[in-house]
Amino acid sequence: MNFELQLMFKLIFILFISSVLGCSTTSKTPHVWPNDNQVFETDTVKKISSTENISDPKPSEKQTMKLALLLPFFTNEIEFDSLGIEIVSINDKSTLAIQYFNGVELALDSLDRAGVKMEMNIFDSQKDTDRVRGFMNSTFAKNADVFIGPVNNFQVSLAEKLMDQKKQVIFSPLSSSQNLSANNPNFILANAGLKTHCEQLALFINSKYPGKKILLLYNRLQGESEYAAYFKSILKTKPIELTEKGDSSFYKTDDFLTAIDNNIIIIPSFDEEFVNLLSKKLFELTEYYKITLFGMPTWTEMETLRLDYLQKLNTHITSSFYADDSLYNFIKFRNEFKRKYHTRPTEYSYQGYSLVLSIGNLWKQFGNKWADHLQQPIAALGVNYRFQPVINADNLTTDFIENKHVYILSFRNNKLIREK
Repeated sequence: MNFELQLMFKLIFILFISSVLGCSTTSKTPHVWPNDNQVFETDTVKKISSTENISDPKPSEKQTMKLALLLPFFTNEIEFDSLGIEIVSINDKSTLAIQYFNGVELALDSLDRAGVKMEMNIFDSQKDTDRVRGFMNSTFAKNADVFIGPVNNFQVSLAEKLMDQKKQVIFSPLSSSQNLSANNPNFILANAGLKTHCEQLALFINSKYPGKKILLLYNRLQGESEYAAYFKSILKTKPIELTEKGDSSFYKTDDFLTAIDNNIIIIPSFDEEFVNLLSKKLFELTEYYKITLFGMPTWTEMETLRLDYLQKLNTHITSSFYADDSLYNFIKFRNEFKRKYHTRPTEYSYQGYSLVLSIGNLWKQFGNKWADHLQQPIAALGVNYRFQPVINADNLTTDFIENKHVYILSFRNNKLIREK
């Protein structure tokens, strides 16, 4: 049995024990959270005495935090051999949950080393709303301090409604939807919402290209007017909007371009085919015009989008996550991850690690009052947290808490480079 299958077998066992016997799990392997300021130079790693970024404890009423992790492992779709004993294959849909869980497990190792006790219950949310409802009514869920997950928007919104909104905290770990909760200050988006991505990109354009003419190209038929409105609300320069049809053939962008200055173009679209057509057309125009293109965070997931086009167009996007493989802390984490799991970490691994380590750090510092201190800046591995309340304009109450920090990235040298 290869290592991935062994890991899933371990997870199945944990999930079975957790759901049937009500047991929980934690990790015991020591782990150090390295400093951010150490760099990787000329293929050697600078050696330092690294300390864990976990503060001295404060008195708390409870000694152990109870954490519930709800992720789509899809253990119900795992293929076993004819005897039902050994795992034959794992569905690709399980990868996200496995990678996120691996990051969480390394964070628990580090917290355990620092004397922070966290009791974690792992739940396979699958794609079953009734399963989530059942778990939220379980004894462990009723006594949990914090939930991470589910990933599915409808499921996390359901879990938010079933939690104790006065005593419990729930994190939506990956979603960028800002329509999942209302009037619940204990519901938290771990990543920035789409509105925040657009606004931060607009602020970057204001500061980097003041007074430049801006073209805003989008498809109203795909509901992209909302995202365009976010940009327009922040941009100091009123953009020229091209929106007439649902395909790219009408975009006579060269009629609006100048050959003597940089041309700023924004495409607030999540439609892969639409972005593909426009990027190809704009790429062809770079023979005559200098273009700087601004796009959306999901463009990195578009399989057909050509990297050479994006680089030539000096494309910028936003992201809630950024891993710099030249920094010592990322090198150390990646090496330890590979030693333990025999695979490279993904973005989900970093996010699971950073979120749980940050929660544990706050718990150690402030005990049961940890959530009251979420709005202090928290520097983590690949994810910086700047949690702020999102205020309901009608009644001035807090709808939810959102991580407002995003990175501005550009495509250069066949990779993404951090601009801000």
